[in-house]
Amino acid sequence: MLKVVGLGPGDPELVTIKAARVLERADVVFIPKSTKSEASLARRVLAPFVRGEVVELEFSMGASSAEEARKNAEIISKTPGERAYAVLGDPSLYSTFARLRPYLEEPVEYVPGVSAILSCSLRAGRELAVGDQAIAIVPATRADLLARAAELFNVVVVVKANKNVELINTLMSGRGVAVRRCYLEGEAVGGAVAWDDYFTTVYIWR
Repeated sequence: MLKVVGLGPGDPELVTIKAARVLERADVVFIPKSTKSEASLARRVLAPFVRGEVVELEFSMGASSAEEARKNAEIISKTPGERAYAVLGDPSLYSTFARLRPYLEEPVEYVPGVSAILSCSLRAGRELAVGDQAIAIVPATRADLLARAAELFNVVVVVKANKNVELINTLMSGRGVAVRRCYLEGEAVGGAVAWDDYFTTVYIWR
């Protein structure tokens, strides 16, 4: 059985006890790596816990193909021993593992992680929502939904906010915050998106 572990937003101290135990026991830990970067962002987070081998699997973040997912799933399936697949954040939301899942025939056990969407709002110094406020989560690529969501919901969380930046900054003006690489090297917080980074989350409060 493959264990799929959420590493949380990027601080090793926010890795759960259960996730740490899975990582310590694994003979091999697979982690996703962007084809555009030199190293996986997850490697530093899991380093204090892993005793076995770490294998990076390349993904084209935001545009991976079925062939890419099939190839990586095959590598996992053919690897013997106790194995884990670790992702930043939580496996349930926008995880690279969801792309692999259709190509894996073996059973999977998930170990949830601290949600990056929730914790990065606190990193920016603000609670996400209160009372009966409604929240929308919208990828930045969905320009057709961004303005509409800002009209309908009390809070809009824009993920992967390196697309449609001009529109996002217009919607943010005076009522939002952008967080880049939360808890990771290169972390930045600002009132607008002033950089080009896939690992950017924007919060817009109405």
